[in-house]
This record gives sequence, C-alpha cells and structure tokens, in this order.
Amino acid sequence: KGVELANAHCILGSAPPSLETLLNTRGKKHFDMVRLAKRVMNLPMPEMRLVSLQDMYSAQRGLELISEPLAERLKDVLARKEQAILLLNRRGYSNFIFCPSCKHTLHCRNCDVTLTFHKSGVSGGRRMQTVMGRHIDYGYAVCHYCLAQTLVPEKCPLCGKGMAMIGMGSQRLEEEVGRKFPQARIARVDSDSMAGKDYYHMLRDFSEGRIDILAGTQMLAKGLHFPNVTLVGIISADTCLYLPDFRANERTFQLISQVAGRAGRSAKKGVVFVQTFLPEQPAIKFALKGDFSGFVEEELKHRKACNLPPFWRMAVVVMQDMNFERLQAASKLMRERIDNIIEREGLELIVRGPVEAAINRIQRFHRMQIIVQGPQAENVLRLFTALRSEEPIRPAVKVAVDMDPVNLL
Repeated sequence: KGVELANAHCILGSAPPSLETLLNTRGKKHFDMVRLAKRVMNLPMPEMRLVSLQDMYSAQRGLELISEPLAERLKDVLARKEQAILLLNRRGYSNFIFCPSCKHTLHCRNCDVTLTFHKSGVSGGRRMQTVMGRHIDYGYAVCHYCLAQTLVPEKCPLCGKGMAMIGMGSQRLEEEVGRKFPQARIARVDSDSMAGKDYYHMLRDFSEGRIDILAGTQMLAKGLHFPNVTLVGIISADTCLYLPDFRANERTFQLISQVAGRAGRSAKKGVVFVQTFLPEQPAIKFALKGDFSGFVEEELKHRKACNLPPFWRMAVVVMQDMNFERLQAASKLMRERIDNIIEREGLELIVRGPVEAAINRIQRFHRMQIIVQGPQAENVLRLFTALRSEEPIRPAVKVAVDMDPVNLL
C-alpha cells in the first residue's frame, strides 16, 4: 500500500516466485513479470542427480546422511581443490530422543513438540547425577519453540533402558562429514553456529579457499556466488514435505531450486545431488528437471480444486489459553458468531473448525484455530470488520486473526 501511495515502483526478485505473485502477474494490470532467460554469465544449469535414500537405508547400519554416490563425488571434488555446499534444513544433532524399548520420547513440558538434542562439544568427564540417574554431559535437549533446555538421561526414565538419538540435524551432518573426510576444512552455518560470530567473515574465508565444505541450513540456499563450488548436496529434500501445511510442495520446490543455483557458477561444471525418501513426489521430480512451469500448473490445479490461495483468500483465527476447557467454550462461541455474521451479511465464505492447531500447545498455551476461506478478499474483510464490532468473547481468551497466513502451523 505504501508503494501505491508514493506512486513508486516495487521490484520483487526471486528464482522461483511465490504462486500468489505469479498469479498477480497473470491477472493484474499493474503487475509485470520479467523473466531472466539466461543464467549468470550465460552458464548452463548444474546437472541434477537423484539419490533414493530408500535404496541406501540399512537396518544394520542405519541411515547415513552422506550417501555413497554423494561421498564419492565429494571425494573427487576435494581432490581437485574445489568446494562443496551441503544443505540440511534442520538444526541441532537429533530431532527425536527416543527409547527403543518402551517407545518413550522426550517432549517439551511447555509445547506439544519433541525436543531436539544439541551437542555442546564439551564433556565434563563425569556424568551429571540427579534423582533421575546419570545424564549425558556433552549436550542438552532444547525446544525450538519456547527455547526451554533440559538434560538428557542416559537411561529411559520409564523402563531404564538406553535412550537413542533418532533423526538428523546440521550438527550431525557436520560430524559425519568430518568423520568421513578428516582432511577437509568444514564450517557449519546455522543460527546456532553463527550466534555471536561474523557470518560475512566466514563467507570470506570460504570465498578465499580457506574452507572446503559449507554444511548447514537454509541460510546457505540464497544469494551466494562462489565460482569454485562445483558440488551441492541436498541431504534430505523432503524435510518440508512432512509439515501439515498446504504450501509444503511449494517450499520444497523453491528450496531445491535455490540451493541448486549455488553450483556451477563458473566455467567449472556443477552437479547437484538430491537425496530423498520420496523420489516420486511431484515437487521433487519437477525440481530435478528444473521445470518451474510444469510444477506451477500441477500445483495450481490442486490449489484451485481445494479453494486454496492464490485462488481464494484465507484467514485464520487463532485462539489460545492455558485452560483447555475455557478455550473450547470460547472457540465454539467464536464459530457461532462467525456463522451468524456470514448469514446476516450474505457472505460467500467457507468456515472450518474450530480444530486444534497442528502444534496444539506452545509455551503452555493450548491453541485452536478457525479457518475462513473466500473467493474475494472483500468478503473476508467484511466478516472481520463486523466481528470487531461485537462484544468481547466470554470466557476471555487470547484471539489473533492472521490474514493470508504464511503457514497453518
């Protein structure tokens, strides 16, 4: 709106634009799309190679983050004094602390999520002893939503058997790369490793050849230009696909496309290894072919059939309270008010819920949401304008309205 008031021009730049922006360029006269038909320096796109982790998994050896094909290529790259970028869009060491015997998992006391194990890299030598027994002293479990930290017991507090670290994270990736390639100079790039450090100083070291491999999260995916990078490894391309959100496919395609663009940005040809447990997933298949148009048409077909953005507008009413019964009562009343306004005003809207949010408790607050969808933004705005004029909800709970939500978590 500010751009419109100032009579200014706004330039949006992205390798794969959002579907909302793309549809705006097709249907709104004040939007124009300019395509960059050629890559930087007119270079060819890197070669894309698929690695199915289903074929690589071994029950005896477990899952190795660096598959054999990727390890062989990485060995060749290091021998030629070239550089590599490895992406794993998940922080920490393990996102699942689990007892294989009784199936107990460590959950956050404040949030409805499992705790992520983070290695500290420092061992005190003697394991800390509490009423729960001995604890692992070279790391801690942390909640990525409320930031609560806790010690991790060596033995399961329910059955007394040993706890196991399941899942993957950027710390584990760094450790495995260091174990398989001890001669390589490795740097990890994520919000944990960069806390209090100079990100640009690290990038300068990489640019000047003092680092061989950058391993990390989505921070590595955008805007980096290093001519000596000839290999990009996407350790788990389907990380985003497990999220219960309608934009999961779009984010997966965008991430693969963006990080693939870091390889082969000079006369040296680049190659991208895409590791996944879901090799037949459409977003991954389209990304491997570099077929943005094909992905867009397929994704828009599903979005249109389900009345999802960018065809319909969406708003989410998020309600939260520490008392679940009070929250249920208030959510039911909110739904009744919304239905009454829609009927009174004759609005063309679809309402879903109230239902528990995908993460139904954060920082000790239970969360429920009501989703409103409409073919026109005007109807959605009329609904919430009328809703604001109503008396406050009783019983009183926290209410937030998110127009055009980025995600539904």
